[in-house]
Amino acid sequence: MLSRLLNPITRITFGLVSLAVSLILLSTLLGVFPDQKSETAQKRELIAESIAVNFSTMASSVDSETMENNLEALAERWPSLSSIGVRESDGFLTMEIGKHSGNWKESVGNQSTADQITIPIYGEETDWGQLEFRFKQTSQAGIWEFLSRPEIFLSSLFAVFGFVSFYLYLRFVLRQLDPSRVVPQRVKDALDTLAEGLIVVNKNQEIVLANQSFQTIAQKDETELIGKIAKNITNEAMNLGTDGLDTPWEQALEGETVRGHLITGEYNGDRAAFLVSSSPIIDDKGVNRGAIASFEDVTQLERKKVELETMLIELDASSSEIKRQNSELAFLATRDPMTGCLNRRAFFDRFDQLFENAQRHELPIASFMVDIDKFKSINDNHGHATGDAVLIAVASLLQEKVREKDIVCRYGGEEFSILLPNTTIHQACVVAEQIRTAIETLNPAGLELTTSIGVSALSEAPESPEDMLDQADKCLYVAKRNGRNQVVRWDDVPNDIEIDESQVSRLPEESSVAKRDRIPFHAVTALISALAFRDQDTANHCRRVADLCVAVSEGLLSAKDSYILEIAGLLHDIGKIGVADTILLKSDKLTEAERATMRKHQRFGVELVHTSFGCDILDNIVANYQVTHDQRISEKLNVPLGARILAIADAFDSMTHDQAYRSALTRKQAFAELRKFAGTQFDPELVERFIQVVKTNNFQKVEFSDKISKQAALGIGLQIERLAEALDSRDKEGIGNIASRLTETATKHGIVAVADKANEITREIELDGELYDLIRCTIELMDLCRYAQRSMIKIPSSESISH
Repeated sequence: MLSRLLNPITRITFGLVSLAVSLILLSTLLGVFPDQKSETAQKRELIAESIAVNFSTMASSVDSETMENNLEALAERWPSLSSIGVRESDGFLTMEIGKHSGNWKESVGNQSTADQITIPIYGEETDWGQLEFRFKQTSQAGIWEFLSRPEIFLSSLFAVFGFVSFYLYLRFVLRQLDPSRVVPQRVKDALDTLAEGLIVVNKNQEIVLANQSFQTIAQKDETELIGKIAKNITNEAMNLGTDGLDTPWEQALEGETVRGHLITGEYNGDRAAFLVSSSPIIDDKGVNRGAIASFEDVTQLERKKVELETMLIELDASSSEIKRQNSELAFLATRDPMTGCLNRRAFFDRFDQLFENAQRHELPIASFMVDIDKFKSINDNHGHATGDAVLIAVASLLQEKVREKDIVCRYGGEEFSILLPNTTIHQACVVAEQIRTAIETLNPAGLELTTSIGVSALSEAPESPEDMLDQADKCLYVAKRNGRNQVVRWDDVPNDIEIDESQVSRLPEESSVAKRDRIPFHAVTALISALAFRDQDTANHCRRVADLCVAVSEGLLSAKDSYILEIAGLLHDIGKIGVADTILLKSDKLTEAERATMRKHQRFGVELVHTSFGCDILDNIVANYQVTHDQRISEKLNVPLGARILAIADAFDSMTHDQAYRSALTRKQAFAELRKFAGTQFDPELVERFIQVVKTNNFQKVEFSDKISKQAALGIGLQIERLAEALDSRDKEGIGNIASRLTETATKHGIVAVADKANEITREIELDGELYDLIRCTIELMDLCRYAQRSMIKIPSSESISH
């Protein structure tokens, strides 16, 4: 403990003084210094003998008086003399000066000591007696006796003055050996500018150099650090808990270079972390002379790292929740909200995949169409509420009677379509008959129901899913014509039976000669998904238009042509996928040049549809839906019925939804606008039919200010999924792009909180903010999106854009 309190110069001085004093005491033991007691005894004995010689003459003349006077004078002149006695040879004390008889102590053989001397006196050649001298005691007891010894006095004197002298001398000399002074000042200044703490330790781990940063970290100045054990400083002064562990500088003293060793502990009352690197110091002979160690304070980085890990865990949880809710929304988006059956788009997507798989692997597959007989009279006589109850009951029974792998779709109105994988036409007829019989006993709302069912299968050589449904649709027509409440299969329809094609296909003669090629629905889904990624609003518009077209075409077009019209509605704006944001998102009306650009991309959309599918009917609808009614009449153009329906649906949906340059119209206002341009821009008969269908089906615009549509919530959720993936890969550019799209989407739909938070992420990217803040904003954004999705999932959808 004492060595820790003394600086090196003091310890060296103390060692030198201790060595010198030890040499002095050793010299005393070796006889270099004389024995003071022996010298005193010898001097007293010589003086006593000299006196005895003089008194021998006095003893012969027996001059007692003179002898006594001389002895008294001698006692007075010799202060150390205590008493004197003259004793005759017979032992009689004849004379004493002082209290000699009391002071004198008989010794064996009258031997003299340093305090008591006996000298014989001779008279006329005879031994007359003896002269006795008693001296005061020469030895003193206690500390003073010890200190009075010359060697002790010399040692003490040397210890005091030698210590001062050595200390001053060493302080002057060792100053030249001080590591902090050996290092040039410019080098030391450079080391002091380092943000990292830096120390140099010798082979004993003693600090011989510490820069200013380390002094700040240790909260000690240089004089308090030099000479101290580095491990003691880090363990005690800095509380870093290095005790009992091999520190980087200890490893460096063994010849190992250590980089980035993390040391943690309590520092300044808080959790601290330092990144320590150390290297050995090797001299020209290859001998390890010490080590240099640097201390980088990474406390904040470690704290951020822990917080970042915590937030990444939360991010994963948020991402999982987003994906779960997206799956739920995707489920809702594929279902008819009233009956829970698949809607047409989802049905065709599945049908296309299963049909292709059945063809490739030569597997059976069948489908049938189910139509509730005289359903219109139910609505007319009992009201739409009763009609809805009937539809729900029939849909529930259909889903109950089929297998789990079978697919039930609400095809439109009171029609259902059922797809049965790995099923022959005979097996399908058995299932159809069971369903027909079960519906007879259903009696929903106290009503007796019957159904007509048309069955077809892959064995009947349909070219596509649409052909198979078209066959089933024609069988359904035959069943109704033959009295309803029966199952008709395609191979039971006689070849010579007369079928009114116009009634079966419900298609004007002008379209019946068009080429009908297969349209893979998964390709349609891919295109509409790409459009949604480009502009969610346009994609939603296309979906709504497609739904409107299907509703209006019911009873006018066959199932297959109605499907093609639906595809046309989905893809009529696909050309906008290539339009620049400056035009697509413009907040006011387009200039003539911009309109020309839009027309150019409209033509691009037509080419894209033609190249992708090669379907003449689809091509004609997409290419001609913008042809006006008076232009068709005046120029005698062959504009398909589907194109004329699409034109009205497109205009109506655009009018009833907010645009960048104007607010939405009410349904009543939109109906007025359609009637205003009926006969000039739109087919007047179709306008009235369209208005009646919209009123009957209760199509309504969704207000995003207080409710989020399935498509909007799903679109936002998909963007958030992409945002989380970009964040996982630390792709800041990708994060910025997705956040910008999300801001635009949320703003258009009036979801202000989501738009603001997405915009905050965009600003963080532009300002090159910390990843910590970016993750925090993303988690908050995900929370907002989850809330939006939950509100969509929990509230029954009022979107009537369904089948």
